[in-house]
Amino acid sequence: MEPILVDVLCRRASSVIDVAARVQLFRGILVITERDELRATLDRLAERAGLRDTHAQVALLTAEIALCWEPDLQRAVHGDRLDVPASALDPDDERLIPDYGRGRVLTLGERKSLARKPDRKLIDRVLRDPHPDVIELLLMNPRLTEPDVVRLCARRPNAPDILLRVFRSPRWAIRPKVRTALALNPSTPPAIAEAVVPLLAPEDLHILAQDQHAALAVRRRCLEVLSRFAPLHDDPDRAVH
Repeated sequence: MEPILVDVLCRRASSVIDVAARVQLFRGILVITERDELRATLDRLAERAGLRDTHAQVALLTAEIALCWEPDLQRAVHGDRLDVPASALDPDDERLIPDYGRGRVLTLGERKSLARKPDRKLIDRVLRDPHPDVIELLLMNPRLTEPDVVRLCARRPNAPDILLRVFRSPRWAIRPKVRTALALNPSTPPAIAEAVVPLLAPEDLHILAQDQHAALAVRRRCLEVLSRFAPLHDDPDRAVH
Protein backbone atom coordinates (compact mmCIF):
# COMPACT_ATOMS: atom_id res chain seq x y z
CA MET A 1 0.00 0.00 0.00
CA GLU A 2 1.29 3.46 -0.91
CA PRO A 3 2.20 5.46 2.23
CA ILE A 4 -0.25 8.36 2.56
CA LEU A 5 2.61 10.78 3.14
CA VAL A 6 3.99 10.15 -0.37
CA ASP A 7 1.12 11.93 -2.09
CA VAL A 8 1.04 14.63 0.59
CA LEU A 9 4.69 15.49 0.00
CA CYS A 10 4.33 15.35 -3.77
CA ARG A 11 1.41 17.79 -3.63
CA ARG A 12 3.28 20.14 -1.32
CA ALA A 13 6.39 19.92 -3.49
CA SER A 14 4.45 21.03 -6.54
CA SER A 15 2.63 23.86 -4.76
CA VAL A 16 5.54 25.63 -3.05
CA ILE A 17 7.96 27.15 -5.55
CA ASP A 18 10.50 28.70 -3.17
CA VAL A 19 13.00 25.97 -2.25
CA ALA A 20 13.92 27.29 1.19
CA ALA A 21 10.27 27.68 2.12
CA ARG A 22 9.56 24.17 0.85
CA VAL A 23 12.38 22.74 2.98
CA GLN A 24 10.99 24.50 6.06
CA LEU A 25 7.52 23.13 5.33
CA PHE A 26 8.87 19.60 4.95
CA ARG A 27 10.84 19.85 8.19
CA GLY A 28 7.61 20.53 10.04
CA ILE A 29 5.97 17.48 8.46
CA LEU A 30 8.86 15.06 8.85
CA VAL A 31 9.50 15.70 12.55
CA ILE A 32 5.98 14.56 13.47
CA THR A 33 6.04 11.47 11.26
CA GLU A 34 6.64 8.00 12.67
CA ARG A 35 10.11 6.71 11.75
CA ASP A 36 8.89 3.56 9.98
CA GLU A 37 6.39 5.54 7.93
CA LEU A 38 9.09 8.06 7.03
CA ARG A 39 11.46 5.32 5.85
CA ALA A 40 8.73 3.74 3.74
CA THR A 41 7.83 7.14 2.31
CA LEU A 42 11.41 7.92 1.30
CA ASP A 43 11.78 4.50 -0.30
CA ARG A 44 8.62 4.97 -2.34
CA LEU A 45 9.58 8.51 -3.34
CA ALA A 46 12.98 7.21 -4.51
CA GLU A 47 11.25 4.53 -6.57
CA ARG A 48 8.89 7.00 -8.22
CA ALA A 49 11.70 9.52 -8.71
CA GLY A 50 13.70 6.85 -10.53
CA LEU A 51 10.77 6.48 -12.91
CA ARG A 52 11.11 10.20 -13.69
CA ASP A 53 8.05 11.30 -11.72
CA THR A 54 9.05 14.95 -11.43
CA HIS A 55 6.83 15.66 -8.40
CA ALA A 56 8.41 12.70 -6.59
CA GLN A 57 11.88 13.91 -7.56
CA VAL A 58 11.23 17.34 -6.06
CA ALA A 59 9.63 15.81 -2.96
CA LEU A 60 12.52 13.38 -2.44
CA LEU A 61 15.16 16.06 -2.81
CA THR A 62 13.30 18.43 -0.48
CA ALA A 63 12.74 15.72 2.13
CA GLU A 64 16.40 14.72 2.17
CA ILE A 65 17.54 18.34 2.45
CA ALA A 66 15.05 18.84 5.30
CA LEU A 67 16.44 15.77 7.08
CA CYS A 68 19.93 17.29 6.96
CA TRP A 69 18.62 20.08 9.16
CA GLU A 70 17.24 17.54 11.67
CA PRO A 71 20.38 15.46 12.36
CA ASP A 72 18.87 13.28 15.09
CA LEU A 73 15.94 12.37 12.87
CA GLN A 74 18.25 11.87 9.90
CA ARG A 75 20.38 9.46 11.93
CA ALA A 76 17.28 7.60 13.13
CA VAL A 77 16.07 7.18 9.55
CA HIS A 78 19.34 6.50 7.73
CA GLY A 79 21.50 4.98 10.48
CA ASP A 80 24.98 3.91 9.44
CA ARG A 81 24.27 4.88 5.82
CA LEU A 82 25.41 8.34 6.92
CA ASP A 83 28.86 6.96 7.75
CA VAL A 84 31.83 6.93 5.40
CA PRO A 85 35.40 5.70 5.87
CA ALA A 86 37.53 8.10 7.88
CA SER A 87 38.37 11.14 5.79
CA ALA A 88 41.96 12.07 5.11
CA LEU A 89 41.00 15.66 5.73
CA ASP A 90 41.33 16.96 9.27
CA PRO A 91 39.60 20.36 9.43
CA ASP A 92 41.94 21.44 12.20
CA ASP A 93 45.17 20.42 10.43
CA GLU A 94 47.03 23.70 9.89
CA ARG A 95 48.95 22.14 6.99
CA LEU A 96 45.72 22.00 4.99
CA ILE A 97 44.75 25.62 5.55
CA PRO A 98 45.38 27.61 2.36
CA ASP A 99 47.75 30.54 2.19
CA TYR A 100 45.60 33.63 2.64
CA GLY A 101 48.53 35.94 1.96
CA ARG A 102 48.86 37.22 5.53
CA GLY A 103 52.22 35.63 6.28
CA ARG A 104 50.73 33.40 8.98
CA VAL A 105 48.05 30.79 9.53
CA LEU A 106 44.71 32.51 10.06
CA THR A 107 42.41 31.58 12.91
CA LEU A 108 39.09 29.89 12.25
CA GLY A 109 37.26 33.12 13.05
CA GLU A 110 39.36 35.10 10.58
CA ARG A 111 38.77 32.52 7.85
CA LYS A 112 35.02 32.56 8.48
CA SER A 113 35.06 36.33 8.14
CA LEU A 114 36.89 36.10 4.81
CA ALA A 115 34.39 33.52 3.54
CA ARG A 116 31.68 36.19 3.69
CA LYS A 117 33.56 38.74 1.56
CA PRO A 118 32.46 39.07 -2.11
CA ASP A 119 36.07 39.04 -3.31
CA ARG A 120 36.81 36.71 -6.23
CA LYS A 121 40.46 36.15 -5.33
CA LEU A 122 39.53 35.37 -1.73
CA ILE A 123 36.82 32.94 -2.83
CA ASP A 124 39.36 30.92 -4.80
CA ARG A 125 41.42 30.54 -1.63
CA VAL A 126 38.51 29.87 0.70
CA LEU A 127 37.33 27.04 -1.57
CA ARG A 128 40.46 25.13 -0.50
CA ASP A 129 39.77 25.60 3.22
CA PRO A 130 39.26 22.24 5.00
CA HIS A 131 36.87 23.44 7.71
CA PRO A 132 33.11 22.82 7.19
CA ASP A 133 32.14 25.97 9.10
CA VAL A 134 34.18 28.11 6.71
CA ILE A 135 32.70 26.39 3.66
CA GLU A 136 29.16 26.74 5.00
CA LEU A 137 29.57 30.51 5.11
CA LEU A 138 31.17 30.50 1.68
CA LEU A 139 28.12 28.70 0.27
CA MET A 140 26.07 31.80 1.14
CA ASN A 141 28.50 34.17 -0.59
CA PRO A 142 26.70 35.92 -3.49
CA ARG A 143 29.82 35.80 -5.67
CA LEU A 144 30.15 32.03 -5.45
CA THR A 145 29.30 30.30 -8.74
CA GLU A 146 28.02 26.88 -9.73
CA PRO A 147 31.40 25.85 -11.25
CA ASP A 148 33.02 26.78 -7.92
CA VAL A 149 30.69 24.46 -6.00
CA VAL A 150 31.05 21.65 -8.53
CA ARG A 151 34.82 21.90 -8.18
CA LEU A 152 34.49 21.86 -4.40
CA CYS A 153 32.29 18.74 -4.49
CA ALA A 154 34.59 16.96 -6.92
CA ARG A 155 37.67 17.40 -4.73
CA ARG A 156 39.21 14.16 -3.47
CA PRO A 157 39.87 13.44 -0.72
CA ASN A 158 37.11 15.49 0.85
CA ALA A 159 35.40 15.90 4.19
CA PRO A 160 31.94 14.25 4.39
CA ASP A 161 30.66 17.12 6.52
CA ILE A 162 31.60 19.63 3.84
CA LEU A 163 29.71 17.64 1.21
CA LEU A 164 26.70 17.25 3.49
CA ARG A 165 26.59 21.01 4.03
CA VAL A 166 26.61 21.59 0.28
CA PHE A 167 23.68 19.21 -0.08
CA ARG A 168 21.65 20.81 2.69
CA SER A 169 22.00 24.22 1.02
CA PRO A 170 18.80 24.73 -1.04
CA ARG A 171 20.67 27.20 -3.24
CA TRP A 172 23.08 24.51 -4.46
CA ALA A 173 21.25 21.20 -3.97
CA ILE A 174 18.81 22.10 -6.75
CA ARG A 175 21.67 22.33 -9.29
CA PRO A 176 21.97 19.09 -11.31
CA LYS A 177 25.73 19.46 -11.83
CA VAL A 178 26.27 19.91 -8.09
CA ARG A 179 24.16 16.83 -7.30
CA THR A 180 26.10 14.80 -9.85
CA ALA A 181 29.43 15.85 -8.32
CA LEU A 182 28.13 14.89 -4.87
CA ALA A 183 26.96 11.48 -6.06
CA LEU A 184 30.28 10.74 -7.75
CA ASN A 185 32.42 11.64 -4.73
CA PRO A 186 33.13 8.60 -2.48
CA SER A 187 33.38 10.93 0.52
CA THR A 188 29.68 11.82 0.25
CA PRO A 189 27.67 9.93 2.91
CA PRO A 190 25.97 6.97 1.14
CA ALA A 191 22.50 8.04 2.30
CA ILE A 192 22.95 11.39 0.53
CA ALA A 193 24.42 9.82 -2.61
CA GLU A 194 21.57 7.29 -2.74
CA ALA A 195 19.02 10.11 -2.47
CA VAL A 196 20.65 11.90 -5.39
CA VAL A 197 20.85 8.81 -7.62
CA PRO A 198 17.19 8.85 -8.83
CA LEU A 199 17.74 12.42 -10.02
CA LEU A 200 20.81 11.70 -12.15
CA ALA A 201 20.98 11.52 -15.92
CA PRO A 202 21.40 8.00 -17.40
CA GLU A 203 25.01 8.61 -18.46
CA ASP A 204 25.95 9.61 -14.91
CA LEU A 205 24.13 6.56 -13.52
CA HIS A 206 26.24 4.32 -15.74
CA ILE A 207 29.45 6.02 -14.59
CA LEU A 208 28.56 5.78 -10.92
CA ALA A 209 27.36 2.16 -11.19
CA GLN A 210 30.82 1.20 -12.43
CA ASP A 211 32.81 3.32 -9.97
CA GLN A 212 34.69 0.95 -7.67
CA HIS A 213 35.22 3.78 -5.17
CA ALA A 214 31.49 4.31 -4.67
CA ALA A 215 29.65 2.58 -1.83
CA LEU A 216 28.13 -0.74 -2.86
CA ALA A 217 24.63 0.40 -1.85
CA VAL A 218 24.98 3.47 -4.08
CA ARG A 219 26.07 1.37 -7.06
CA ARG A 220 23.14 -0.98 -6.51
CA ARG A 221 20.73 1.95 -6.38
CA CYS A 222 22.12 3.12 -9.74
CA LEU A 223 21.47 -0.27 -11.29
CA GLU A 224 17.95 -0.34 -9.86
CA VAL A 225 17.14 3.06 -11.34
CA LEU A 226 18.68 2.14 -14.68
CA SER A 227 16.65 -1.06 -14.85
CA ARG A 228 13.41 0.90 -14.37
CA PHE A 229 14.43 3.81 -16.56
CA ALA A 230 15.67 1.77 -19.53
CA PRO A 231 12.27 1.49 -21.29
CA LEU A 232 11.90 5.28 -21.18
CA HIS A 233 15.43 6.13 -22.28
CA ASP A 234 14.75 6.21 -26.02
CA ASP A 235 11.51 8.19 -25.77
CA PRO A 236 12.37 11.89 -26.24
CA ASP A 237 8.89 12.92 -25.11
CA ARG A 238 9.60 11.56 -21.61
CA ALA A 239 12.76 13.55 -21.06
CA VAL A 240 12.84 15.75 -17.96
CA HIS A 241 13.82 19.37 -18.60
